[in-house]
Amino acid sequence: MQAKYTYSIIGVVSALLLTGCLGAVSNSSKTTSTADQNRTLGITIPGEPMTTDPTTSIETNGGAVITQTGEGIYRKNANNKIVAGVVEKKVKPTENKTRYTFTIRKNARWQNGTKITSQDFVTALRRQANPTTKSQNLDAISYIKNFDAVNKGKMAVNKLGVTAINKRTFSIKLSKPVPYMNYEFTSFYPLNTAAVQKYGFKLGSNSATTVANGAYVIKGWKGSNDSWYYVKNKYYWNAKNVKIKRIKVTVTKDDNTAQNLFNAGTVQVTNISGQYVKNNANNSQMTVTKTGRNNYIYFNSKKSVTANENFRHALSLVINQKTLAKDVLQDGSQAATNIVPKNYASDPTTGEDFVKEVGNLSPTNIKQAKQYWQKAQKELGKQNVTLNFLCDDTDTEKKLAEYVQGVAEKYLKGVTIKIVAVPHATHVSRDFTGNFDLVTVGWGPDYPDAQNFWMGCRARIASTLLSGKMRSTMR
Repeated sequence: MQAKYTYSIIGVVSALLLTGCLGAVSNSSKTTSTADQNRTLGITIPGEPMTTDPTTSIETNGGAVITQTGEGIYRKNANNKIVAGVVEKKVKPTENKTRYTFTIRKNARWQNGTKITSQDFVTALRRQANPTTKSQNLDAISYIKNFDAVNKGKMAVNKLGVTAINKRTFSIKLSKPVPYMNYEFTSFYPLNTAAVQKYGFKLGSNSATTVANGAYVIKGWKGSNDSWYYVKNKYYWNAKNVKIKRIKVTVTKDDNTAQNLFNAGTVQVTNISGQYVKNNANNSQMTVTKTGRNNYIYFNSKKSVTANENFRHALSLVINQKTLAKDVLQDGSQAATNIVPKNYASDPTTGEDFVKEVGNLSPTNIKQAKQYWQKAQKELGKQNVTLNFLCDDTDTEKKLAEYVQGVAEKYLKGVTIKIVAVPHATHVSRDFTGNFDLVTVGWGPDYPDAQNFWMGCRARIASTLLSGKMRSTMR
């Protein structure tokens, strides 16, 4: 996927919730009444998950489910701090900070009551790295020793740097020290080895093929339906701190529907955007959360028009991020000026914000855009082009696509953009198979470092973004 796409920055997305965020585990000292505990909490999600298999999931809806049903080596607590998850404690690396040795909690169990073993972590990591799995979720495990050779099929999977020492102890060997590895370990989930052997690539395709080790078990999800339940996992090691026993999840793509469900009391937590954020500005039940997430347009470099550098320049220059954030999205999103969000990373020497130090890498200039488009027309040998713009069938994504369609067709005469709004799972599938001309994609960071966004580039977008020296450094 590395050499297939180039990109244009759209903006920083802010998630807005009514009432508040749902945490799978509560560490609060506040007591919860029996009546509250026995009630079913209603929440919404903007789309269907593609899978609940953490070794292959790479989209936000699947990630939202996995956060409730799974737990990794480490986890984040209520204060967003990294703490021990399935293992007994956080450990310090040895062997020049390249080897981590973990011991699994004695009471860590799967939803069926069987114990989580070291082999379950070995199974998961080998499955994820195995080229036959074709996982796109590889960034975090790419630091493991021999990963590149294994993933390219040049070395046996059992040579990957993960070892089961005994039933409860396992080690992970890295190819080099990674200072932010503790953050990555939150996404190192075990897989139930027996389930992998039984279901194979169907693992995580529905409730029946999902074996949870986290706070909740998923019930009633058939793989494509628009509602399901999370039910408290009685075998979860920290079950005593899970205060809500049952949660109903409803896929809601339309903001008006989400607002109505909330007002009717059908759901207690939902996302809203656009005018609904403005309408609820004085509503004490609305919570605004800055996510540090960027949205992009990816250009398919396998297609002649979108592979043309002058066309890409032209389209990028007609997009006004400030207008898009303030007047179109209207949800508190901030205009992005480069691949890293504002107030996310700073110069360790001067303390200056990374965004300010680098400057605006995504300006708007209509005059230059037209000049680049004229050059592209000559190079392509055509005056008119029609492009498909792939996006989710949610209100926010459709508004974003409509804005880009409008400015492109207004300022780049001869350009026609057809919006293809599809369910999230279809969007992601078509994205990774290259079945698009333009596509919207978001990237949310795993750890608080600007490099995480560059790693996202390495995994997903064309190497033309980076200088040869930078590419060499990143590899």
